[in-house]
Amino acid sequence: MSGNENDRDMVDRCRQGNDEAWRELVDRFSQRVYSVAYHFTLKREDAEELSQEIFLKIFENLHRYDGGFPLIAWIASLSRNLCIDRYRRSKREKSFRFVSDDAVAPMLTSSDDPAADAIRRERTKMLFAALSEIPEDLAEILVLRDLDGLAYEEIGRALELPDGTVKSRLFRARAEVAKKIRERHESRGPGAFASVAIAAGAFV
Repeated sequence: MSGNENDRDMVDRCRQGNDEAWRELVDRFSQRVYSVAYHFTLKREDAEELSQEIFLKIFENLHRYDGGFPLIAWIASLSRNLCIDRYRRSKREKSFRFVSDDAVAPMLTSSDDPAADAIRRERTKMLFAALSEIPEDLAEILVLRDLDGLAYEEIGRALELPDGTVKSRLFRARAEVAKKIRERHESRGPGAFASVAIAAGAFV
């Protein structure tokens, strides 16, 4: 059974009221939904509340999913639209903000390597701080590609953009994020810049 067929089967079971299938869906996509919500709110409590709203919206719209493309792309598009609506209502002020370990914890899966976990945690914190400083049309592309792992064509379908536009925006987004991280930490000396390089390395 292909990925899309698995998605359709899980969604069909959710529509039939299968609680286990719904838990499977939430478990599979909770980190990704939270990461999108956090990008738009920059506060853990608000991101958790918005994530709940997103999953309610997903549940209410399951009848609209036809299996024509990956479920994650459909969820990403729905999440993005709901987040943008919330963003427009709140008129979030863009600025560097403190990003706590607790805030990024729901986005990360712990491993048996505490040092590696710490690096990933710091990289994620730096990334979200930088994302708050770049234009939304660039930030959303980077979130969908580098955090959610969507393919270019999936992002294009979700955002109704041609592949060329997706690729060019992603290139600009990675450059802008690396620049913001470097500007924020370059005054801290060579040691700090090494950690910046680790944080920015996946995006340049």
